[in-house]
Amino acid sequence: MRRGFSTEKGRAVGLALAAMAAAFALYAPSIGHGFCLMDDEYFVLGNPVVQGGLTGPGIQAAWTTVQASYWAPLLWMSFMVDQELSGGAPWSFHLSNVVLFAASVGLLFALVRRWTGRNGVAFATALLWAFHPARVESVAWITERKDVLSGLFFLAGLWFYTVGRGRDAAPSASVVLDPNSPDGAARRPYLQPSTLILLSWLCMLLGGMAKQIVIVMPVAMVLLDVWPLGRTDWNRIWKDVWKLAAEKWAFWLLTAAYVGLAVWTQAGEQAIVEVSWRHRLAMIPIHYGFYFQKLVCPTALAPLQADLPWSGWQMGAGLGALAGLTALASRVRVKAPWALWGWLWFVGLLFPFSGVVWAGAESVAMRWLYLPQIGLTVAAVLALDALGRMRGSNGRWVRVLGAGVLLISGGATLRTLSHWRDPNAFGLWIYECHPEQGGACAMGGDTFMALGEWAEAMKAFEQGVARGDKACFLRLGMVWNHLGHAERTAAAWDEFEKQSGRPLAQFAAWERPQERELLWRVRGQALRAQGDLGGAIAALKEAVRWEADSGAFVLAEYLRACHEGGRPEEGAEAAERMAEATGIRVREWRDLFPCYAQMWKMGARGCAYVYFADYAARFPEDAVNLNYLAWLLATAPPDRLDHARMDEWPQAAVRWAEQALASSDAPPAGVWQVLAAARANAGDSSGAVRAAEQARDLAQEKGDKDVVAQLERQIMAYRMGLAWRE
Repeated sequence: MRRGFSTEKGRAVGLALAAMAAAFALYAPSIGHGFCLMDDEYFVLGNPVVQGGLTGPGIQAAWTTVQASYWAPLLWMSFMVDQELSGGAPWSFHLSNVVLFAASVGLLFALVRRWTGRNGVAFATALLWAFHPARVESVAWITERKDVLSGLFFLAGLWFYTVGRGRDAAPSASVVLDPNSPDGAARRPYLQPSTLILLSWLCMLLGGMAKQIVIVMPVAMVLLDVWPLGRTDWNRIWKDVWKLAAEKWAFWLLTAAYVGLAVWTQAGEQAIVEVSWRHRLAMIPIHYGFYFQKLVCPTALAPLQADLPWSGWQMGAGLGALAGLTALASRVRVKAPWALWGWLWFVGLLFPFSGVVWAGAESVAMRWLYLPQIGLTVAAVLALDALGRMRGSNGRWVRVLGAGVLLISGGATLRTLSHWRDPNAFGLWIYECHPEQGGACAMGGDTFMALGEWAEAMKAFEQGVARGDKACFLRLGMVWNHLGHAERTAAAWDEFEKQSGRPLAQFAAWERPQERELLWRVRGQALRAQGDLGGAIAALKEAVRWEADSGAFVLAEYLRACHEGGRPEEGAEAAERMAEATGIRVREWRDLFPCYAQMWKMGARGCAYVYFADYAARFPEDAVNLNYLAWLLATAPPDRLDHARMDEWPQAAVRWAEQALASSDAPPAGVWQVLAAARANAGDSSGAVRAAEQARDLAQEKGDKDVVAQLERQIMAYRMGLAWRE
């Protein structure tokens, strides 16, 4: 083994493996992460092609159908393999992403070594590219398997192209032509050039079956013709470019086919955003400035980047930077051809994402730097290497600087990676990074709701509503309804539709079933608050149709509307679903009591109280449930939320507790205990003490020591003027 690694080829293999191992180790924590809140539902969890595993019909569907706005058969089949491997557990999907990325790092090392003939330059380039935190989005996000899979084919295609065209390289090119060179960087290929070019074309074909970003591959090849292949130079490029481009006609045909395919699938799913050409062109320099800034100062790298606002000075600064850096690189094009090459690689490969086409929820995203950043990284490493080799310069400082940059980048990558560990961390991170983006507000609000922080959730949703975000409006309406203020939702519904210019019930093809269920649930609750029971039944019935969970609260809301509207037979099927899922069989209106008691416990107190008050009015002799309701109202800790009719709660708890007491011939200790808690909550401390002492005496007669001990603690609290909370 030592003899093997002592050769030039052996050292190169060792460094390639070291780069791959370092990349794998850096991103290995993501293997333990779960599925992401964003798009993993569309691409994996809710994708019937993937969920069926690797089957004949599944493979056929992968090739013949469009899923989640993409035709990507290789992507779907790679997910299907993961599904088979782990049974749908996220670890296998993450593991595949990390392995594919590590392989890409090794392939990048091999490419740069072939371009430059330098192990050190290739090693530094591969690590700097891999360790940059902008890579996290592509590797840690299961959905972005598109990047690591298509990127692997992209790099492989450039490898075959470099080897195939290496014979045409000029004597001054960086590629070493001597087949006996100890470097071995460009030995005579075993395959014919035509075969290698065909393999390159096949790589582009396969890469586009994962993500159509490979359309930029011919541009990269033309740049390779200039450097390092030296088939032309920067002084002759304008004369030779047409010939060099024309010989790549087969690649351009693939580009045209993939562009047409991408436009067709995205348009079919209503994912393309209509933006004027004037605005597109004005935003291009601003977008380039944004990306360059993120490369230099990689902060706030969460997905769902907000649309950048147009600014005259930013557009001017962007144009100036593009022109200035191009001019600077052009001035040194003879001595340092890789400088202009790296800059044009960055600009050219990023061009499709510079604002020319606007599709999906983002106009800018970190994952789009995956391939373009390679050019700048190569140029930066070669520039530092040149500085270190200058006469009188100590090259050690270059290695120290490189190690420092790697250390800082690796730390930033690990911090960024930690935000992807679970849905709560991810949702809060996105909202923290992009509070001005409607989708980020929705995700942040959802996370706050999951954590029980309803006030913070409402703030996030209100921010999104102010920006016209439909998802945030529906979520805000959901919170209002849970708080018992469904009339607010009803009043705001028409106004929001007027401002947005389209009905809220108009759905894009890509919107998830959960969003449809949410809309119809919120709408049905609002209509019931307005007294439109017929409309409420129809809306809630549609919500139930989209709800996959037979134990969800929307079934209870639908059944309630059916009973209150005098049409209980319409809810028979939903009632059966609920009975099978929860054991709660709803034959009449009062059978919904456990559902609303649970909603109270989950925080929807205003919504539940409206039902409780109606229940107490309908069944004043139901001592057991009235006693339970009084306890819920009396012992609930304040949550600082504006629940409907919450000023009634203290007296309602006392009234219901007294009704329960009066309905019992020999009330047990528990009834007196509830009355005590209700009185204390209403501010009657002395009455609470008397009731609690009565409960204690009854418990002592029964010999229930645990209850007596609890009542002693409660009595002490009541004597101090405190309410009892649970």
